[in-house]
Amino acid sequence: MDSPGMDTTDITIRQAVDQDSELLAELHVAAWRAAYRGIMSDEYLDGMDVARVADGWRRNLGTPDSGTTYLVAAVAGRPVGFAAFDPAPEDDAGTGELRAINVHPGWWNRGAGSALFTEAERGLAELGCSRAFLWVAKENRRARQFYDRHGWMNDGGVLEDTRFTPPVFEVRYSRDFPADWPHSRP
Repeated sequence: MDSPGMDTTDITIRQAVDQDSELLAELHVAAWRAAYRGIMSDEYLDGMDVARVADGWRRNLGTPDSGTTYLVAAVAGRPVGFAAFDPAPEDDAGTGELRAINVHPGWWNRGAGSALFTEAERGLAELGCSRAFLWVAKENRRARQFYDRHGWMNDGGVLEDTRFTPPVFEVRYSRDFPADWPHSRP
């Protein structure tokens, strides 16, 4: 998936479609194995099955949860990253959640993640969200630095994700959107 000479004009952001499922699964597994090695157990990461993850993508894209948007960063039509976001539950009106953002490690530091992140922020604002949050593994320094660079702040929220053994400790990042955002954004 590496492509020397790529610049950000080569990146397109679009809605994910069913036909992306296999490639999204491949990049999803590759991204997690690279980003979470040393944070999650090797057994879990090495046991990730691309076919099973692709089945999950087909389900998610075929019948998405109400309000969930799936975006793809693509180069020459091929997905190199994805993001998922939606409004938070009704008891938190005006707030959205960036549920996931992953980029294939061959495309790290090449603009795909920033382009995808910016479009996800725009999508959240267009949903009417004045505030958004995300959860990130406490030990994922690379992702946390990325969020810091994009103006998101660690707001002190913490959780223990017990779906994994050992559990993954996460911190919450958030940001407020100005009333006229994304129009006011440079």
